[in-house]
Amino acid sequence: MFEQQSISQLSLMTPPSTASPRSEQRRKDELFNDQDENELYPPLDHGARFAPPLDETQLKAIGMLPDEIVAFQNQRKMYINKDKILDEEIRNPERSKLVDYHTLHVVSPIDHANASRLLNKLAIIKLNGGLGTRMGCKGAKSSIEIAPGINFLDMAVAHIEQMNQDYNVDVPLILMNSFKTEVQTKKMVEKYNNHRVSIKTFTQSKFPRMYKDTLNVVPKPNTQFNPKDWYPPGSGDVFRALQRSGLLEKLLKDGKEYIYISNIENVGATIDIRKSKEKRKKKKKKKKKKYIFTLLFNLNCLEVLNHIHLQKVDFGLEVTNRINTDCTGGVLMSYKDRLHLLELSQIKTDKLKNFKDFKFWNTNNIWVNLKSVDQLLKSEQLILDWVVSFPTEDHKQLVQIESPAGMGIQNFNNSLAILVPRDRYRPIKSTSQLLIAQSNLFQFDKGQVVLNPARETSDIPLVKLGEEFSTVSEYEKRFKSIPDLLELDHLTVSGDVFFGTNTKLKGTVIIVANHGERVDIPDGVTLENKIISGTLRIMDH
Repeated sequence: MFEQQSISQLSLMTPPSTASPRSEQRRKDELFNDQDENELYPPLDHGARFAPPLDETQLKAIGMLPDEIVAFQNQRKMYINKDKILDEEIRNPERSKLVDYHTLHVVSPIDHANASRLLNKLAIIKLNGGLGTRMGCKGAKSSIEIAPGINFLDMAVAHIEQMNQDYNVDVPLILMNSFKTEVQTKKMVEKYNNHRVSIKTFTQSKFPRMYKDTLNVVPKPNTQFNPKDWYPPGSGDVFRALQRSGLLEKLLKDGKEYIYISNIENVGATIDIRKSKEKRKKKKKKKKKKYIFTLLFNLNCLEVLNHIHLQKVDFGLEVTNRINTDCTGGVLMSYKDRLHLLELSQIKTDKLKNFKDFKFWNTNNIWVNLKSVDQLLKSEQLILDWVVSFPTEDHKQLVQIESPAGMGIQNFNNSLAILVPRDRYRPIKSTSQLLIAQSNLFQFDKGQVVLNPARETSDIPLVKLGEEFSTVSEYEKRFKSIPDLLELDHLTVSGDVFFGTNTKLKGTVIIVANHGERVDIPDGVTLENKIISGTLRIMDH
């Protein structure tokens, strides 16, 4: 729980209320004088505090659509008139308040005969608006290969196609692109024309960046579109953009009731269909053989979807146990006995320590009832919190405000969080994670990633590759072949390091090339619990 003196307020957005001129002036005075060091959220610039509304004609002249104008104006207004909540109302959710993934078959027993009927109510949405810029790529992130000849989009298509074939159903794959990925993605999906999966695309909104000091928009009216002046407003735009595209209405007409939303780069975000297996163990006792049969998995389970259906859930957010490397993303919290998603980027750096005990991590795997979304949109009651970032362009600090889809959890009447195992959260956002995915730690089976049974532990090794490996092009140059990581616990690589072919890493391996030096790991070498420094100085760990 929080220490009272360490946290005073937290920004949590709700629609601004109307106020009298006197109370409005008092609010502005409080904002102007509010320099409380305990404030969690970065303060507005002086000029931005009193920024006037933007003219609708001006926004139309820079190329915004009518629904984009309304959404952008509301978001900007909420940013200026940020609400505050009291720390005594913030709670770290109790584990007992979450639905445990491993007990779903008990809480909501599945009728196996209705598996196909249930799947036919589902559509899958992959968030595909990002570029692989973090890994030095300029194209759509979905085009990055995670195995020879297999990219993220291939994985998603293979998984859904296999499901459609096995159950004789029609689960469509829907890709939400941004203006950055739209053209490339539409070309990419052409190769799946003969596959048993219906692929549809729609494009999310584009919002203009603003100057931080005035909150005026960067794009100028009636000028050529410049991508640097615009940004996709976050995954939370998926609901309104789906409605604008006409796909929301079409899905409802086609009998779809649920959508499953996840990031394209999360290879663990699959529909949890698993076959039953029997494991027979032989045990000798007094010259008699005794057999113990253990049921490993339920037959054809659609555990999460089935629970969402039977319990009439409007919004289900998958969360997992947070680990030390989870630092960019969101945690689950409770406010006034209602679940909320708190993005850590909302918080000042020096206040992040106050949330170290918040252990339920957002996977961004989301289950949503389509009728509930439709009703909230039509009644204009789907209002999401936001996170803000301050990019710099031409030496000027800008503002862009984004809304994560997971923040919708507080909008829906019957919402819940499902505590899922870590294998449902396998994002690949860095070359360190890419190395793990491409290694023999995992096997790819019809669009699903499976831990290699030859690995004796289910723990995934901690891999830290230095900045020399940060781009995919450099990463590929530095590995002649992907090392054997089956028995690896920890790998740290720093400096100018190159790996030969058929290398094997075991236990803890630390390789450091000092400035101006280069380390070449020979072909066929096995490193177990070793520290390598200098040009090739090997020591036991």
